[in-house]
Amino acid sequence: MAKAQPEIEIDRVTKSFGEFQVLSDVSATVSKGEAVFVIGPSGSGKTTLLRCVNLLEDFEGGEIRISGEPIGYRRLSNGRRKRLPERQVAAMRAQVGMVFQSFNLFPHMTVLRNVSVGPIRIKGTPKEEAEVLGQDLLARVGLADKVDAYPANLSGGQQQRVAIARALAMRPKAMLFDEVTSALDPELVGEVLGVMRDLINEGMTMMIVTHEMPFARELADRVIFMADGVVQEEGPPEKIFEAPETERLQSFIRRFQEGRRL
Repeated sequence: MAKAQPEIEIDRVTKSFGEFQVLSDVSATVSKGEAVFVIGPSGSGKTTLLRCVNLLEDFEGGEIRISGEPIGYRRLSNGRRKRLPERQVAAMRAQVGMVFQSFNLFPHMTVLRNVSVGPIRIKGTPKEEAEVLGQDLLARVGLADKVDAYPANLSGGQQQRVAIARALAMRPKAMLFDEVTSALDPELVGEVLGVMRDLINEGMTMMIVTHEMPFARELADRVIFMADGVVQEEGPPEKIFEAPETERLQSFIRRFQEGRRL
């Protein structure tokens, strides 16, 4: 039987900020329904990689494909690349939802409006239909009673759950999560991880950058370890956490074990 086409393909992607190369020929795949966790020290390129997948960052080399379709650029006859018009980029970006460290909610909009505005403005969804979808998604993340609230009246954990619902409202093919619990008080982390756990169990295709090591070890289909802008190791969680091969990963895992975070 033929192997299924990956939902996300990252093929030898390079990215620099000035003279500093953040990503060096990074390749990775995420299959449909797979939860791939990306771990590594700060500054290893994890967030930049997600931002490239969502086209929030240009990348100089390589290719990223969603459902087999190259995103962001088209190849010219001379082999060089040209960035696509912003309208096409926005349509491609909508295929991949992203949730950030900061919540980025519109403070002047209600929770329901925050969730429904994307489908209305970007996809042309009728307002009534978008609001019904928004109500369903807010119920899904445990916030059915907050549709008329404003972000300032919510806890950090509630705001992050609204941000997840907002990303899901675009009906993306895959979801990207960038350290979504890092800005939360410890007692609020669990409610956000609970929503992510439900999405993983429902078969959502996900790429998750995190420092929540027990969460990654429990729920990942595969784990990618990045350091110095490259993929150092990848594999199932039992291999990454229990039998790391490189000294770089061994040192990283040991640091968490010593901090009693594993």
